[in-house]
Amino acid sequence: MATPSSSPTPAPPEQAAEPPSSPSTFTDGAVSGTLPATEAFAVHYPGYPSSPARAARTLGGLPAIAKVRSSDPGARLELRFRPEDPYCHPAFGESRATTGLVLRLSRRKGAAAPRAEVVARVRTAYHFEGMADFQHVVPVHAAQVRKRKRLDSQNDYQHLDKTGHQETDDGDVMMLVPPLFSVKDRPTKIALLPSSNAVSRTMHRGVVQERWELKVGPTLALPFNIQVVPEKINWEDHVRKNSVDWDWQMAVCKLFDERPVWPRQSLYERLQDDGVHVSQNQFKRLLFRAGYYFSTGPFGKFWIRRGYDPRKDPDSRIYQRIDFRVPPELRNLLRTKDSGPQKWAEMCKLEVMPSQSFIFLQLFELKDDFIQEEIQKPSYQSMCSRFTGWFSKPMMKTLRLQVSIRFLSLLPSEEAKSLLRNAHELIERSKKQEALWRSERSKEDDVDEAPATHTGTEDQVGLNNSDSEDMDEEEDEEESDGYDSPPMAEGFRDFTLDDSYALGQGFSNGYLEEVLRSFPLQDDGQNRSGDAPNDAGGSDGEFEIFEQPSGDDESSDG
Repeated sequence: MATPSSSPTPAPPEQAAEPPSSPSTFTDGAVSGTLPATEAFAVHYPGYPSSPARAARTLGGLPAIAKVRSSDPGARLELRFRPEDPYCHPAFGESRATTGLVLRLSRRKGAAAPRAEVVARVRTAYHFEGMADFQHVVPVHAAQVRKRKRLDSQNDYQHLDKTGHQETDDGDVMMLVPPLFSVKDRPTKIALLPSSNAVSRTMHRGVVQERWELKVGPTLALPFNIQVVPEKINWEDHVRKNSVDWDWQMAVCKLFDERPVWPRQSLYERLQDDGVHVSQNQFKRLLFRAGYYFSTGPFGKFWIRRGYDPRKDPDSRIYQRIDFRVPPELRNLLRTKDSGPQKWAEMCKLEVMPSQSFIFLQLFELKDDFIQEEIQKPSYQSMCSRFTGWFSKPMMKTLRLQVSIRFLSLLPSEEAKSLLRNAHELIERSKKQEALWRSERSKEDDVDEAPATHTGTEDQVGLNNSDSEDMDEEEDEEESDGYDSPPMAEGFRDFTLDDSYALGQGFSNGYLEEVLRSFPLQDDGQNRSGDAPNDAGGSDGEFEIFEQPSGDDESSDG
């Protein structure tokens, strides 16, 4: 329900210590005197009140207005159109700096034009530009219900049961209305992203050039929870043998036979090293015929050989991805250095600081003895987790910290040294957690006579991983996969509540107690209406139903 707008209603001026000696006046178009030092504030009232007193009452009264004025500059003014209704939800006014004057108009007898006197300056104005919240009007305001209640009060003795308690009237239902129904007071444009299958089909149409390729199912940006992975296709039946396209496709297939999972840039550079020089568009078609990739998960954005499912092969753990995020305090150092494009093989050596603030690499390609030793150890997982793959959470944290240590050791700044010391402490703690977890799993295997069948690996036993939210979040800063996203998925950010005001801010925690006090709770003549609750001081307050959603929530990949 949009609120109407009207002309600003100036509030009573705030008197200064010393009034001006000569007030500023406008007479016959001429200005004389000086501006007064008295200041006032204006309220752009979203309606037409019957009187100034009524307008002040809807704003909470003069004490409430004075309280807002004496609080923080960002405090908002609450307007209740039905102040006599305890269930009335307010509209909120935002304070803004302004430049205005309060004038007192008068006309003398015989004067051709009115005389205007400047009473005060206006430096702050409150604007009600949001929408009013949904309202819940209870029937207690109806005259018929009030009449029935008066009749019931006269016949209280007729409604007493054998125990002396008053029977509950079926028409009197306790109404617990929340302080607010909507957490936002301004409309927000929401762009619904298409599902992963729709994204995959859209990308598929952008790559297909031959008619036979139209019959190939989706292979691009597949959801991680897909049941069956794409099977191999007989591209040999459609490509002319001994042609250039045939040689290129054979080269790509041989690399997939060598290794079933490849980062895109690594595979492209390997083809160039083998003497196969193709354009990016040609490379897309070659990958499309030979592989597929998941949109998220431990193998997200990595090209996988058709017919091979890494989620069913524990040995595929060595091909999982590992990410590195440059700390915010060090990103300015990266912007000052213009090192140009970096080779994938050079980044895998962990000897050059990446030029991007976020990168992901493949564990198999990292030139680090500790990482290679750890990923060769047998996996204790029975299922492939979407967040940690075939590794446990402490192990993934350990590997991620090892990559951070290698990169942070390349920077000589004091901020990097401080972060490096912290990373060393965290990795030692993570190693202990991993050892404890392995020990517990070994005990479980010794107790069970048959091989243990686990239901999942995402929630590990006895761990307190403070960085689990980093594993659960989607990497929205990933490198481009070489394919254009559909138009609907571009140009929209995640839905947040930062663009407009959250209406629940500043609400009193005693709202629920005030509502409960308004009901006549009778228990053998005690706790009647108006009595304060016995445990009011120990209450935890109202439920936090207006908490803004976190930016770290995991997003769906389907």
